[in-house]
Parts: sequence; C-alpha cells; structure tokens
Amino acid sequence: MKNRKSRSVMSILSALALSAVLFPASRALAEPKVGDKLENPEVRDAKDAPARLPEWGNKVLLIMYTDPDEADQNDEFADAVKAANLPKDVFQSMGVANMKDAPAKPNWIIRSVVRSKIKKYNTTILTDPDRLLMKAWNLGNCNDLSVVLFVDKKGTLRYLHKGKLSEAERSQALTLLRSIIDEAKGS
Repeated sequence: MKNRKSRSVMSILSALALSAVLFPASRALAEPKVGDKLENPEVRDAKDAPARLPEWGNKVLLIMYTDPDEADQNDEFADAVKAANLPKDVFQSMGVANMKDAPAKPNWIIRSVVRSKIKKYNTTILTDPDRLLMKAWNLGNCNDLSVVLFVDKKGTLRYLHKGKLSEAERSQALTLLRSIIDEAKGS
C-alpha cells in the first residue's frame, strides 16, 4: 500500500514537472488583444530613473516598443505619423527601447540612438533595461521586433502589431489612429 502511494505521488509529480516544461507560466498569460484594458507600467527614463508613460489617461498614445537591434524597423510609420501633424492636445507618440533584447549593444550606445531619435521625432523615448513593459503587458517575445501599440485615453489597447508594418498596414494603422484621435476629441 505504501509503495503504491509513493508511486502514485511520484507519477503526479512527474506529470506536473512535465507540464511545467511544456507549458511554462509565461505562456499561460495570453498576449493582450485589442479591447483589453492596460495599466501604465513603470519603465525607465533615458537617465535610468523610474518613469511611467507620459500622458497616460489624458491623450491617445502611440507607443513603439523596439529592440535597439531593430531601431529603424518602423521608421517609415513614425515618419508618416510625424508628417500627419496629429493634434498634440489629444495625441502623443513615444518610444520605449527594449534594451534587454540587445545584449551586445552597450547601454551608452543605445542611449545615443535614443537621443538621436528624440531629436529627429521630437518625442519621448524611455528605456526598458529589464523587459518591464513586455512583462507588464504580456507581450511575449519581442526580440528583434518593433511593437506598435495604440492606447486610448481610457487605457484600452486599440492596436497591436509586432514587426515591420507593410505599406498597406502603415496606411491602415494611420487611418485607425486618426479615428481614435477623432473619438478622443469628441469625449
């Protein structure tokens, strides 16, 4: 009887260990979907001080969460947004540099690129040295990717795209962004 219980316990523990390997906890949490409510995560500023995403709850936000190895992946979209001259009273764009997924690049080089992007786009760029935003929003694997997100004034995710936007996707995303901004103006 004691031997049978011991084997049963060992069999259950083995099954649990196997399921933990096959289905890690990070997979249990699904990536966010359009319509999900997000919280304003703590990240870091360019000087490595704690920071939150500015204008959260006050404006429509375009957030570009980018691996510095792919810093230019969605520059064409950023250029289109800049050229659209969207109203700053209800809209703000920003970048967050996913520094953890660029281990070969020293932080001082990443911060140099950040400063040049701030100057080029006249925007806020924060840093994420430890995948803080990725974990807070369950974004999954963001290595070698630029993740484009739109968050409305209520903190609701309105758009999520991982990777390079095609020309058609850029056009559709800009149209959607304008529509979200128009909604915000009416509220």
